[in-house]
Amino acid sequence: MFNGSWLLVGIVYAAAVWLARRAGADLPRRVATFFYLLVFIFLHQSLTRDFVNLPVDFLRTLPPWSFLTRDHVTLNPDMNDLVLQIVPWAHQVRESWLSFDVPLWNERSGAGYPLLANAQSSALSLIRLLSLPLPLGQSFAAEAAMKILIALTFTYLFCRRRGYSELASAIGAVCFGFCSFLIVWLHFPLVTVACFVPAALYAIDLIAERRSPGRVVFAAVLSAVMIFGGHPETVAHIFFISLLYTIWIVAVERPFSLRDSFRFLLTLGMALTAGALLAAPFLAPFAEAMTKSKRYHELQLVPNVIGYYSDWPSFIVLLQPKFFGDVPWEKAWGPATAESITGFAGTFGIAAWLALLIDTIARRRWRSREAFFVLGTLIVLGIILAWPVVSEVFHFVFQLAANARLRLLFCFLLAVMTAAAIDLARERPRPVLIGVLFSAAMLLFLLRSATFQLPWRHDAAVLAILPSVVVLFIAALLCVATRLRRSTWIAEGLTMLLAVAVIAELWNVSRGWNPNIRTAMMYPKTPLISALDELREKQPPNDPFRIVGAGPAFFVNVPAVYGFEDIRAHDPMAHGRYLGFLRTLADYETGQYFAKWENFETPLLDYLNVRYVVAPPAATLPGHWGYRMVYDARDGRIFENMTVLPRFYTVRNVILEFNNDRFLQRLKSHTEWPGTAILKNLPVENDQMRLDMLAPRPLDSPNATMSITSSRGNEATMRVTAPRYTLVVSSIPWWPGWKITRNGERVEPIRVNGSFLGFAVPKGTYDVRVWYSPITFWAGVWLSLAMAVGLAVYLVGRRHSSQRGVPPDHPDPSLRSG
Repeated sequence: MFNGSWLLVGIVYAAAVWLARRAGADLPRRVATFFYLLVFIFLHQSLTRDFVNLPVDFLRTLPPWSFLTRDHVTLNPDMNDLVLQIVPWAHQVRESWLSFDVPLWNERSGAGYPLLANAQSSALSLIRLLSLPLPLGQSFAAEAAMKILIALTFTYLFCRRRGYSELASAIGAVCFGFCSFLIVWLHFPLVTVACFVPAALYAIDLIAERRSPGRVVFAAVLSAVMIFGGHPETVAHIFFISLLYTIWIVAVERPFSLRDSFRFLLTLGMALTAGALLAAPFLAPFAEAMTKSKRYHELQLVPNVIGYYSDWPSFIVLLQPKFFGDVPWEKAWGPATAESITGFAGTFGIAAWLALLIDTIARRRWRSREAFFVLGTLIVLGIILAWPVVSEVFHFVFQLAANARLRLLFCFLLAVMTAAAIDLARERPRPVLIGVLFSAAMLLFLLRSATFQLPWRHDAAVLAILPSVVVLFIAALLCVATRLRRSTWIAEGLTMLLAVAVIAELWNVSRGWNPNIRTAMMYPKTPLISALDELREKQPPNDPFRIVGAGPAFFVNVPAVYGFEDIRAHDPMAHGRYLGFLRTLADYETGQYFAKWENFETPLLDYLNVRYVVAPPAATLPGHWGYRMVYDARDGRIFENMTVLPRFYTVRNVILEFNNDRFLQRLKSHTEWPGTAILKNLPVENDQMRLDMLAPRPLDSPNATMSITSSRGNEATMRVTAPRYTLVVSSIPWWPGWKITRNGERVEPIRVNGSFLGFAVPKGTYDVRVWYSPITFWAGVWLSLAMAVGLAVYLVGRRHSSQRGVPPDHPDPSLRSG
């Protein structure tokens, strides 16, 4: 199988470098080539061969795949969310875009809820859109390469703007681009945003130097790209460090007059506002969905815990991630998990922090940018380790965010300080030497103070710190050579050797988190899945159905890759009201991380349009409930539900109950799903509608008839013939944005059975169209287009003004590089 991921990434990166150089960025071609070669080597198998660097081998631990192999070992089980969430959502987004459709609705999980508004689908991510020409597995390798290149390039540019040498800036870029945070979470939307941390501070520096239209537009577009990346929590964390950085420039460095400080802040605010408006097609639907999500509801009951991974062993893995074991290759004997080890950007970063602290104190450089990096590291570390006050204040402001992942900022600050310390070692080696010796002493202290219950654990810890010892040794040699005033070429050679050692140290830590696996293991079809395909083909095209897995069978979200619709959901952004409905009526334990469906003696499955149940081998379902086995083999069984109800159908009876408690009791005891709907309120069009729906009528009165004429994803059409006003109910969860027309005229939807979409049809025959088209998205699109046009006019207009001799904004005093 041809894999052109490397070529696509190379073309995109070359174009980006060309544009950056045209804009005046200090990015030599040799440095860009070096970064590309590093990424190519790091990801070469997944970029060039028939491999994916996704843990798709995790599928063989789950039914139905697990029953077809004796090998249930997976190389990286810690990253199972990639297989069960991130990849399926990406697949759905890609399918929609490649079909020239907007991925607004996810009909394949949780009976249906918004897809684009689920941030982690990254539906509008620039990186995802650029990877559309590639197959699914290869697209993830290309996205990963682009993320690392973004982190490398912008860290380098930021360090160069701070005045650090080319080689030191490149080493600092490597420290961030290959830090444990970015590599462990590489394929998550988390890193699609996180890789832009240096870009955010770089944009602030550009505007601090000169408020040109191009720089303002760059900051606005950058803000939108980060928001589109798909992880608002990380956007909030980047905003936090950017805010601290801006306050430091204005309040501590004070390079501006009061008037210019105000203009600087106003310009940043305008750029941020423009970016938010550009990102409105995502922000508006997300804001609508967030308060309705499962995660939001859970956090109202159980807020985030302060001090997540903040104990002493977790502090140790900030210094050496492999101290407690070589995760994910082996089971760690301490807190070495994906969450705790992601604060490592090289051991030299710790030495660099102490070196810059000593140098700042010795030279009284209290207002320097290096002083900010030193102080910022302490603040971030205090939040990570739950220090009093600083951690509590931060968690109060960012209540909804997973703040243990502030390790991202810790990595970035260490990387930048690494670049600063390398140059400092060439000029004032004593502080750096002290920092190196202190870091080495800390590693030895960890070995001496730790309790090793087994001898091999001590040996493993010794082996784990060896790469770090090599890095510190080379750094010490660099300091000594500079101290002895040896020739420049020796210092240059040692610096290059230090770069090699840093790369080796970081790659040694991250080598197991993105294992290369044959593409053939990428969601393979088992005979059971093929049988489901055949059953679907036999089904009338206008009669959609859903499935459900028994226990862990055909796990949640995975059916979406094969095009099947499931009633279960494993997603923080899933519809909280719908999941509460399942929990109340079917004992579906939504509080479990991997919730499993266990109740098959409920007519609720009929209502939810579940036609097929996928079960493990030898499983049985109660025949008296209408189940018939239609497939039986080594990889499982398929049962058909013979009493399944259509996705849309008419009901004869309507029960209206205004009282909350009585409504809930009626709903819990409800069994007459085919003929009766329960409503909490009924908006009526006229008195006849109220009479027809609520008044008693003879048993022999005629019933309405309907047929679904087309159905796809977020749209359905049907023909309804009603002898009187009739209620049509569906098993689509009610959500703002659903539109309904009868014979072309718009009507308002009605919430039925507590959580689902319904509508009324008067006497007569009507062609009805139901589709999902949220005003939040389309209003966001118009806002975004208007903002884009406004920025273009602003950019072109100011350029013409400068060409006619009208001076641009007066440049502020610059914090120029040395």
